[in-house]
Amino acid sequence: MRAGTFLIAGAVLSAATVLGGGIAAAEPADHISHDGVYRVGVDIRPGTWESPGPADPARSCDWRRLRLIEGDNTNMSYIIENNYTKLGPIRVIVKPTDAGFKTENCGPWRMVPPTPTGSAGH
Repeated sequence: MRAGTFLIAGAVLSAATVLGGGIAAAEPADHISHDGVYRVGVDIRPGTWESPGPADPARSCDWRRLRLIEGDNTNMSYIIENNYTKLGPIRVIVKPTDAGFKTENCGPWRMVPPTPTGSAGH
């Protein structure tokens, strides 16, 4: 092969390496700052979540664990567990098998660190 062919092949290989690498996907979040539907394992992590309660005290907090994310998610057969409350704080265990989690007027959510288990040598 000629030197020009090697140069072109090297440039193509470099471009393929850069383009093939892509952008790394973000890790699922351990906080939710606003209302919405979040995919478990993609947008948020499974685990125990806590919210202080309704962002607007005149309205209730509405949260739902979902088995399927589709449409406006009001279909009762898609809801695994839910609550509609004006009381806080609120705790929810989102499971890895849940498809999604919907929150409306609950304020910010944060993931609660797991409680250590075992005696750690005591």
